[in-house]
Amino acid sequence: MPDKPEDHSEKKSNWPLFIAGGALVVGLLIYCIWLRWEGVTLTVKVSDLPGLLAPVVFAAAVIERTVEILISPWRDTGADRLETNLAVVKAQPADGAKPDAQKAAANTLHEYRGTTQRYAFAVSLLLSLCTSIAGVRALGPFLDSAKFAALAGTHPGQHAFFLTVDVMLSATLLAGGADGIHSIVNAVTSFFNATADKATKQANS
Repeated sequence: MPDKPEDHSEKKSNWPLFIAGGALVVGLLIYCIWLRWEGVTLTVKVSDLPGLLAPVVFAAAVIERTVEILISPWRDTGADRLETNLAVVKAQPADGAKPDAQKAAANTLHEYRGTTQRYAFAVSLLLSLCTSIAGVRALGPFLDSAKFAALAGTHPGQHAFFLTVDVMLSATLLAGGADGIHSIVNAVTSFFNATADKATKQANS
């Protein structure tokens, strides 16, 4: 009995999970057989968190503004034209063709804005990668600099790999904007504060 169309679409939607699972298994095998790297300790103090991530937040805000400056002159004119066209269609007298025309105009505007967002993200990711490679990173400030420098002598591959991962994560974080970094700081701060309050209540009870 042939598969139903929805069965094929469900299988396609599961491909990212299969790929991620396969990559996880391969990564674990590589680690167990060849690498066997030691753990790297990140020291996170709630009081120091905003200050250590402040450069990343500032860089993300600068990148956001830069992307806006680069994209706006290129794409805003087209968006204004499509918004005007949609407003004209909405202002027309109601008839049988108006709903379809209005829907088509709205879809065209949404597709244009979606394309603009993809262009903006591509530019933002490129600038964020350059910024991260230059040295503005999210995980590095939480490392013990002396121990991490010693790691270059004992496990040079791990040292280089950690820097690579830090660059990738930092670039992605920067591309997400300053608000995303603020949300991380707020989430971590709230978690530690809640944990401290819980421990205090248990000690007093």
